[in-house]
Amino acid sequence: MEGIDLNPKVLFTIPILGGIPVTDAVCISWVITVGLIIFGFIVRFYFFPRFQDVPRGFQNILEMLVEWVYSFSRDAVHEYSGELAPYIGTLVLYLGFANTVELWGLRPPTTYIVITFAMSIITFFLINLYGIRKKGLLGRLKDYGKPVPFIAPIKALSDLAVPVSLASRMFGNILGGLVVMELVRQVAPVVAPAFLSIYFTLFDGLIQTYIFVTLSLTFIGEAIE
Repeated sequence: MEGIDLNPKVLFTIPILGGIPVTDAVCISWVITVGLIIFGFIVRFYFFPRFQDVPRGFQNILEMLVEWVYSFSRDAVHEYSGELAPYIGTLVLYLGFANTVELWGLRPPTTYIVITFAMSIITFFLINLYGIRKKGLLGRLKDYGKPVPFIAPIKALSDLAVPVSLASRMFGNILGGLVVMELVRQVAPVVAPAFLSIYFTLFDGLIQTYIFVTLSLTFIGEAIE
């Protein structure tokens, strides 16, 4: 499709291990990560000492976000919410910015399957980690044979499909929004993109963040049931 390159662009190569190519998706992801780290330091060392007993303004927004993340995690993973809530909060912030960075003229890194697959692998690791912590390795393996043993291979394949499903869902939706917006810019380059970007970039990006977070907690919750 003219004007839309579906492949990541290699910006430079790290000269180790035979050369590691670094794409624009990776660089944008690094920028978002560094920005969130800087934001975290600013909150911790500048805003946090100035927090008051009665929250106002930025403090109120921040506390509402933190309370929502912990409450949302508690509903799904119960006793493990204290451990998983920081990861969920990080997902919300990272994916929220990564999915909507097109508003600043950058291509969302989540339009590349390797980025969404990397996030899905982390969730897949946590699903099995907490399943084993809750039930033990033998108990986790026994889950595959419930309610009848012969469905164990099917359930194993279903678990292996989880990261593929998570990665493909976000990749497809964010890339679809990017393609639609690019087509709109070619047809009506001035007025229409400003309005449609509210849905295809902002709204859809935040919705996909919510879906990814919800499914991650749901799968982890199922593993510890």
